[in-house]
Amino acid sequence: MMPVLPTPIDESRKLDEKSLRRLVQYCLKCGAVAIGHLGGASEFFKVSDPERRRIIEIVVAEVGRRVPVFIGVTAPSERSAVVYARQAQELGADLLMAAPPYVRPADAGDLYAYYKAISQVVSIPIIIQDAGNAPALTADLMCRLYREIENIHYVKSEASDFLPKTAELIEKSQGEMPLIGGAGGRHMIHMLRIGVTAFMTGTEALDLHAAVVSSYLNGNKEKAAQLYYDKLLPYLMFYVEHNRELLKLMLYRRGVIDCPQQLLPRDSQPLSPVEEREFQWIMNRIGMNVRWPEIMQF
Repeated sequence: MMPVLPTPIDESRKLDEKSLRRLVQYCLKCGAVAIGHLGGASEFFKVSDPERRRIIEIVVAEVGRRVPVFIGVTAPSERSAVVYARQAQELGADLLMAAPPYVRPADAGDLYAYYKAISQVVSIPIIIQDAGNAPALTADLMCRLYREIENIHYVKSEASDFLPKTAELIEKSQGEMPLIGGAGGRHMIHMLRIGVTAFMTGTEALDLHAAVVSSYLNGNKEKAAQLYYDKLLPYLMFYVEHNRELLKLMLYRRGVIDCPQQLLPRDSQPLSPVEEREFQWIMNRIGMNVRWPEIMQF
């Protein structure tokens, strides 16, 4: 499990450093093997540059080299991504993660130049995040980036067609390319079945996600499937449509962060009263209202 942390804020919408530190400790307690920030779940595109620096400083310090730290450097342009990459490495990041530029879709040539430019200014591994906003980022192109650009070491697969695309990447790389599952945990059991062993999901139920993965990798595939279908999938039905709201709401109700507010502007309309009631029914049904550090034992 390689969780991507959200950006906690307080009631006055300032960065909540205490909650951020608590998030790191929660992830370590859940068995995270790496911890990341400034990805999509972090609302990275709403964070100011001074906040960005402070977030990296806090996460690196709180992790204290117990596990690797990866930092997202996705930006609208090559120039900005290069600046973020340099900064992340200077502040102690162990890996970088970069999705394609997100304002205008880039073609294959621009994507190659974008990832090469990031690689040339750092000496740490880079994760390509296939987040679905670049149709030109095909399996063939990712295999080429992996082979030809020195610091490209991993691919996080979570585009709209990520299940067949992941299988294609495994086939085309002959199993050599390390792949990381994402998409909030959707198709986690199926990603495991096709050979993915690392997952970068949100932190809202990291103990549950970790239980699915560890059960499968320890040979108890039936238990992994049962956990996925009985406990994980029910809440994902709501989570897919309201992921950033529910990510923070679940962490707030579990006592990990002190405020469930999102950074503005919101990415979607808030849950309706009916949806909130039914979501709470699901939480009660799957037993996810426990407060940390009493981590669930599945």
